[in-house]
Amino acid sequence: MTDPGRFTPTAADEDRHAPGNEELWAESWYGDWSAPDCSYGGYMRLGLYPNLGRAWWWIALVGADRPLVLTVEHEWPCAAGDATLRQSAADASFALSFPDPLRRFRVTSTATGVVLPDPAQAFRPLDGKRVPVRLDLTWETRAEVFPYSMATRYEVSSWVTGSVTVGDEVIAVDCAGQRDHSWGVRDWWLFPWNWTAAHFDDGTFVHAARSIIPGVEVFAAGYTVTPEGVLTEASRVDNAVDIDSEKLPTAARQQIGDIAFVTEPIAHAPVLLVAPDGRETRFPRAMCRYTTSDGRVGTGWTEYNWPPGFP
Repeated sequence: MTDPGRFTPTAADEDRHAPGNEELWAESWYGDWSAPDCSYGGYMRLGLYPNLGRAWWWIALVGADRPLVLTVEHEWPCAAGDATLRQSAADASFALSFPDPLRRFRVTSTATGVVLPDPAQAFRPLDGKRVPVRLDLTWETRAEVFPYSMATRYEVSSWVTGSVTVGDEVIAVDCAGQRDHSWGVRDWWLFPWNWTAAHFDDGTFVHAARSIIPGVEVFAAGYTVTPEGVLTEASRVDNAVDIDSEKLPTAARQQIGDIAFVTEPIAHAPVLLVAPDGRETRFPRAMCRYTTSDGRVGTGWTEYNWPPGFP
């Protein structure tokens, strides 16, 4: 990896960027949310690969007592300009908008999800009961926007409101969440990493990402946000994870800055990623409960990327 230097995100950075020439140059927008009691949660992701001519659209809906409902579309066209942020087909649509750039981010979507009682089914051909899903969610910024220094990427601790519809059930969303936007070469099949975001019951937010190649620290970045909204870049990002035979996390011991916590995955929502040459990467994401060493409790999302040969 090369270090482009830290940049200051502007309103224009919320939208698309001119692509590089690399085959795996990509741009993505993530947004997640998690109820304080883990009764509901989810995430969405739009990923663009303009040099492959395709867009990826994901929706994952979970809860402590809910089966995973997963939408994975890897063959949407990647149109020129900002048209790719608003697409529709016969039975699906999505639209990303920025009503107040860097302050408010909105996603609306209609799609079909597959119900997966066993989340590990996501690593195999998606087969199961199909249900209509609908999103209408807004992320309101709750802290300073955090740009990475080693990548063109920024993270935003947020509060998420709106609704999620699964079949005939409407779920009112009003909880903490995270969103990010990145652009540059994204090779999922190169090295493993961990990404984590959490919100604790005292109002603290934390976020971190790091590579997890044994004995090698290629990349680490993160921050903490006090209940008063003061963001501090983390000087320490640690992660020790236990996984099962499907490479899903079962527990982790983490530290971001001076906040150490235990991670308990509550609901898994993984995705299988297949490279143009056929290589497969397992991408486990899970809504988690986090407990700090001083007794605070929070919820959020953690992810791992396991390319061929790892862990």
